[in-house]
Amino acid sequence: MDLDELLVGHWSSLPLSYGVMEASELGFLGDGWGWSTWFNVGGMCVTRFEWRCPALGIVELRARWRVEGTPGPGAGPVTFASAEPPEPVDDLTRRSYRIGPVVPMPGAEAVPAVTFEEPVEFCHEYARGAVRIRREEEPAHRLLPDR
Repeated sequence: MDLDELLVGHWSSLPLSYGVMEASELGFLGDGWGWSTWFNVGGMCVTRFEWRCPALGIVELRARWRVEGTPGPGAGPVTFASAEPPEPVDDLTRRSYRIGPVVPMPGAEAVPAVTFEEPVEFCHEYARGAVRIRREEEPAHRLLPDR
């Protein structure tokens, strides 16, 4: 399995999307699985994917499951308040990326980030979150079947 260990962990567009009404998050697990989450005040979508890096700076994401619904209230990790039935999918996307510092807004200090040449879940840039994440942190882990 070809994985870039630097991608493993949680990534969020929130620190880099000041003032926007929606955000995206990515979770890359060290076993080649992961998820993407897109959310705003009225809806959210979680896609579970397999991932690999066939070449340096290239990541392939093969979507396997998708679930949509409404986000739960409150601060903290994004959760579902209600959800539609999960749907199996088989979509492959391939993206060029680089990992390095990004300045979130003029005058701010740079933060570690991953930048994709083309958007993943509507965003090009994601700030680094926790490096160690667990499968149970996926917002849809109770709604989707085990791998």
